[in-house]
Amino acid sequence: MNRRSFLTSFAIPGLAQEPHGTATSDSRDTRERSLLSVPSLDRYTGPWNRATRMHLLRRTILAPKYSEVLATDGMSMDQLVDQLTAPLADVPAPPEYTARWMDASSMYYDSNRLDISHAFRDELRRWWSGLMIDSPLNVRERMALFWHNHFACDGAIDPDHRLIYIQNQLFRKFAVGDFKQLVRLVSVDRAMLYYLNGITNRADAINENYARELQELFTLGVMDNNGTPNYTQQDVREAARILTGWSFIPSGINDTPTCYDYWHDTKDKVIYGQTIKGTGYYGDQELDKLIDLIFSREQTARYIVRKLYRFFVYTDTRLTPFTPIAREIEDNIIAPLAEEFRSSNWNVGAVLKKLFLSGHFYDRNIIGASIKSPVDIFVGTARAMTTGPRTAEELEFLTHVLQRDTTETGQEVFDPPGVQGWQFYRTWISSTTLPQRRFYTDALIDGENIYYQKVLGAIDAAPTQVYGHTQLPVLPFAKQFASFDNDVEQLVADITEHLLAYPASARLKQQLLDALLQGQPAYEWQSLENSLKEARLNGMLKFLMRSSNYQLM
Repeated sequence: MNRRSFLTSFAIPGLAQEPHGTATSDSRDTRERSLLSVPSLDRYTGPWNRATRMHLLRRTILAPKYSEVLATDGMSMDQLVDQLTAPLADVPAPPEYTARWMDASSMYYDSNRLDISHAFRDELRRWWSGLMIDSPLNVRERMALFWHNHFACDGAIDPDHRLIYIQNQLFRKFAVGDFKQLVRLVSVDRAMLYYLNGITNRADAINENYARELQELFTLGVMDNNGTPNYTQQDVREAARILTGWSFIPSGINDTPTCYDYWHDTKDKVIYGQTIKGTGYYGDQELDKLIDLIFSREQTARYIVRKLYRFFVYTDTRLTPFTPIAREIEDNIIAPLAEEFRSSNWNVGAVLKKLFLSGHFYDRNIIGASIKSPVDIFVGTARAMTTGPRTAEELEFLTHVLQRDTTETGQEVFDPPGVQGWQFYRTWISSTTLPQRRFYTDALIDGENIYYQKVLGAIDAAPTQVYGHTQLPVLPFAKQFASFDNDVEQLVADITEHLLAYPASARLKQQLLDALLQGQPAYEWQSLENSLKEARLNGMLKFLMRSSNYQLM
């Protein structure tokens, strides 16, 4: 991808731009060949410096805080990759009001108070933004987002939002774990049973929705990299028969759904040419056999690895890979990673570790070649500029704004746009969303007063009115750099290094320096009052975040 040419095609008056590149009409294979020279999973042997470490951190934890950058300066590549891909034992507690209802027999629901139902989902969105901001140096939250998009499920399908919370925790528990077991659990997950009609799939009324997506989107993919179909309509039908009878009546919120024999198709099924004997009470055994058959097929590993590759490394197409990947990538990256996936018993962490240690991951043309999602732009900005702990109230106000920003620009978590999820890449940038990105990053820097109604604190009473103010800590952020008081040119270099994956040109750095100095000589920066420095930093950071470079990671 020609990064500069792509972004300048969406030029907006007043938006900082890098010089135009040269557009190309080459095919995707040609562009991938030119971009990814000699792709290989051989271990990276180049310089292990701050630039390479920050590339790894941006792709795995949204955006590093400066304190995290300093903490990793003395870490080897193996140490950092091990820490990023290590499974975490604990899972975060639910947010306040969801937690209050976790032991209730049912979730609050009133068709006349849908604002309450929506408020529970909004609370979960703010909770997740807070987790991403304050996550440890670990890929778990990024992977939870990946699985949330991979197993796309609309939380609005059922009014009991505890189900989508439980599903989200499932993604977190298996973030870098056993993918095969995750597929098994998602297949009988309550939110998914609601979303793709599993609870209405019965012997006398077959519903193929989940059976189709299980194969098309969740495991095999529609076709292999050569365009050969991976399954047939008959396979979908037979898988749907295997999956009949699952429900969670009268299970409690934390109980496992059950396959009921009186709703289950007990006849034999034939899928991929293999016979699965029909059972009564043991529909769960049929499910296990179906999963075993799916995971015995080579294309399952390749499909998931392609999707991980396009999420973490590079894509010039939609995330869901209906289109082939370049042959050099398929042969040299995807195939060996798929073999690693199978040999590790479907351990996602093993695949990521091998990928993050490879020279290919640190190819200079990979760095800064991925387009930021709304979560990356807004939650990532808040994370990158975090200088210390926030109070609960400060985090509430900030995440309220982040929820609005990501939603308005096309990524409303817990409400993906259909079962295919968000498609990433160029879908994030348009003549509508690019000005919105500029407007909302301006607001994060300038700060804004916020007002909203809080309905969860008093469900049976009138909503309370909440007033607040939120602003990113511009001056404390800049003061973290040793250059803050004594070298304004170095300060610009330090800030651009921290915030930009695609390096700033000399022209952009000069524009940022001009925003700080405003015609004064550089040596006068030291004598300025902090209030004036902060005002100029505000202008400089807004200019930086409007740049084409800031849209990339």
